[in-house]
Amino acid sequence: MNFNFLKKGTKVAVTAVNLKWRGSTHTLGKVEVKGKVFDVTIPFQNRQQESFEFLNTYFKPQKKPVMRIKGVSIKEPFKLVSAFPNLPVAIKEGEKIEFKLTVNTPDYSYEGPLNIELLSDSAEDMVHLEISKIIVGFKDKRTEMKDKSVILDLSKGQVFKQNLHLFGAVDFGGEVRKIEVLPPFAFVSSDPQTPFKIDNKTGYLIDLYIQAPQMDYGGPLEIRME
Repeated sequence: MNFNFLKKGTKVAVTAVNLKWRGSTHTLGKVEVKGKVFDVTIPFQNRQQESFEFLNTYFKPQKKPVMRIKGVSIKEPFKLVSAFPNLPVAIKEGEKIEFKLTVNTPDYSYEGPLNIELLSDSAEDMVHLEISKIIVGFKDKRTEMKDKSVILDLSKGQVFKQNLHLFGAVDFGGEVRKIEVLPPFAFVSSDPQTPFKIDNKTGYLIDLYIQAPQMDYGGPLEIRME
């Protein structure tokens, strides 16, 4: 006998699936709910590959990053029945995976989002960064860039990429020979690599590869160029 039915007069409508991962929330589409229990498919990909490919080109090859997902948390009023594949699971760089979740509905009518969080490293291994602004110093000039504030949740010491448009900070034709990122961050490399000139080839655009600190941080990201 099939008992997968909602109580008479009860209606459950999932208007969106909000997926939280390392502090960031991604919204997926709505889910059709016909019974007391329903399935949700969550696509996931380890996309740390780009930064590591660049770093391995110019430096001693680094160990490819593996994401470890140790659990799934579903917020009330829903309850998780089962998850496939079984958790914890390790996802290699560039690898794609689909989590198939079976979810139990509430015993009353509900219309709204389904909130899901993928759990990874413990909080002790993570840092929360709130970069209020980016300041670039070149020679005797300090310029506050127009970039919006950035909020990141990263592993301690993780290398992240920061795009930078140097218009207004470095004059056209100016040559950058050295780059320094002030603590608690650390400069790793840039694309293009130093020395380089701001000309038609670069078009003022550069990518900085920066190492995250070992503790939470809130404030400006300061970059010095010579």
